[in-house]
Amino acid sequence: MGITAGTGFPTTRQEFGCHSICARNRTTKVVTGMIEIIGDISLEFAASSVDNRGGSSLYPRATEITEIDSTISFNVRQWDDWIFENYMAATVTTTSSASTSGTLVALSAVTGSTVTGANGIASVDITSSGTIANLKTGPYMVIAASATTVDVFRPTTFQNSRGTDLYLDNNAGKITTTPLTIASGTVVVIPGTGLQLTGQAASIAMTIGDSASFYVTPPHTGISAVDIGVPGNTFPEHELIIFGRQRGSGESVWVQCYKAQCVSGMTFPMSQSDFAATDISVKLLLDTTVNKVATINFSAQTL
Repeated sequence: MGITAGTGFPTTRQEFGCHSICARNRTTKVVTGMIEIIGDISLEFAASSVDNRGGSSLYPRATEITEIDSTISFNVRQWDDWIFENYMAATVTTTSSASTSGTLVALSAVTGSTVTGANGIASVDITSSGTIANLKTGPYMVIAASATTVDVFRPTTFQNSRGTDLYLDNNAGKITTTPLTIASGTVVVIPGTGLQLTGQAASIAMTIGDSASFYVTPPHTGISAVDIGVPGNTFPEHELIIFGRQRGSGESVWVQCYKAQCVSGMTFPMSQSDFAATDISVKLLLDTTVNKVATINFSAQTL
């Protein structure tokens, strides 16, 4: 017996490909984020059942579905902030564009307090606009070599050829061949970095081994600092909207998942000579407000 009600457009459905994934706030419907650089998407409604068996029959006499595990998995190849917030329970802090000057996070004490104290270094600064090209990404360590001198360290050779070449003096990442002298109210340049240190106005008296760090980003259009493992952070419930590609026949499909929550966590891969991609699994929950889990919308459109 055939279909007796409804239109069933299109009657022969041949879904092809994926176009985008969008996350929205469940209450306000405001879009949290959207990505289009994605791999496979899979919606699964896997059922578990219980059988009634007895006697000499090797086959069940009856069966009933006991639960359905509704999930969606998708392959992420685009690393927007909301991906980390939704699927790694991360906190993201952004820094706005500094396209000509770069960004420098101020000197802060690591061990001891004399390097950043009243008798140590007052500030670290970019030397001048002409040395912006020498800025090199990442953290730096400043360690007191004596009461009035410091050595500077980098934990990488990344961008060491940006602008003026910079070389590591040893395997510990030291970039100062000889210690830099910190004098009261005086500027000393960190060679090859586009940076300078300024001594405090008081007499300089640091404790050997005390240290401080700072961070540098060359000119940029924005920075995101993704903090993972922050106590109290949770995986937020959200709504997902998924669009497939439109076929040449005009067929189109999009899916609305009303209440989604990450259950897999997330991997952030750094593959050799390849773009980062990972699979994420999300549980689709029953939204009692609309009394459903998801809606798949098919249409046979006229192009």
